[in-house]
Amino acid sequence: MLEQLIPLIAGAAGGLGGGGLVGGLFKNAGVSRGSSSVVGMVAGAIATYFFGPTLGPVIGSIVGSGALESILGGLVSGAGGGGLATLLFGLLRKMAG
Repeated sequence: MLEQLIPLIAGAAGGLGGGGLVGGLFKNAGVSRGSSSVVGMVAGAIATYFFGPTLGPVIGSIVGSGALESILGGLVSGAGGGGLATLLFGLLRKMAG
């Protein structure tokens, strides 16, 4: 159980960072700091669920550490997913009003 939960927590943390980064870069998109954090965390965990098992071994082979591959895969996939979801959220919000 814990083996499955740790990558999702890492993905949520990566999504928080990715969402915060994109939210900070595109301040005029109308995305507040709180909403970019929430969207980033949720999307980061979802992206890690789907892409973490694929990215984990790839990153593990680059870094050379088998123990950290799921955590690093979660962070990377979470940051990408959180950043992309925050960007899409900001664009949709901008188009809506």
